[in-house]
Amino acid sequence: MRDGFSRLQAKPVPDQITYLSDLLFALHGTYRSEQTEDIRNEATTLLLSIPGHAKYYQDKIEEMRAAVLADSKIPLEEIAKMQDRGQKINWEAEYLSYSTASLRTLRWMPSAETVSVLGHFLNDPEGRDGKTLLGNNVVHPGDDFQKRPANAEQATESIRLLGIEHPPFRNIDGRITDEEVDAWRDWWNEVKAGKRTYRFIGSKVEYGPDGPASMEVVQKAERDQKRDVEREAGHKKSVIATDSASTPIPGAVNDSLTFSGIIAACAAVAGALWYYLKRRTAA
Repeated sequence: MRDGFSRLQAKPVPDQITYLSDLLFALHGTYRSEQTEDIRNEATTLLLSIPGHAKYYQDKIEEMRAAVLADSKIPLEEIAKMQDRGQKINWEAEYLSYSTASLRTLRWMPSAETVSVLGHFLNDPEGRDGKTLLGNNVVHPGDDFQKRPANAEQATESIRLLGIEHPPFRNIDGRITDEEVDAWRDWWNEVKAGKRTYRFIGSKVEYGPDGPASMEVVQKAERDQKRDVEREAGHKKSVIATDSASTPIPGAVNDSLTFSGIIAACAAVAGALWYYLKRRTAA
């Protein structure tokens, strides 16, 4: 297999990426043995060493998306003529199929570049409103009529499998929910903004949005996280104190009412006594 990998390195980079990622996709779906694990580890190492191994898929998806949007504006009569001439038409179904396969392929590439690409699609609104790129109902391009996950949902399904330490959401039953998508999206946006760093399980390397983070970036992110935690704790204390101040204390209400009753009773007695003495004096 090493000879095959050596020959592969002589090919164009896009060919190397697609071959190795397809190989990994196939290996993860087969019976695991010592031999297949060796091949998988070697293929993974080689793939992750290629700059653009994940960005290639982002660029391809965005390129296809733009082409589909452009061709959707072509009148049907012109499309028919283009087909007669053998010209390529960029169909939405092809784009949906490719983006689905690509986002699933990225789960086998545990790298900072992959996290960045998946973070890009975590912020992608397409499909989250129940509509596809061209406004159709979100279903698979086939005939099964099953709901096709939005790009952000598929990115979530892949990023959760990369082995990131301390994930922002603990999935229990495997289902993708809006809550999990939003949790991963917010997590990535904090990484992108320099407010936090992350690392892969078993690694001591801290990563920021563009790769390994400097000590300065790590320390700044730790300070920001600590400040946010303290601010949140202070906010909760403030809310509790406000609620406590505005909520009558059981017993205090009764004591207040009892005291008011005594005052009223005293006033009534004083009034009666004054009235009695007045009548007596008059008599």
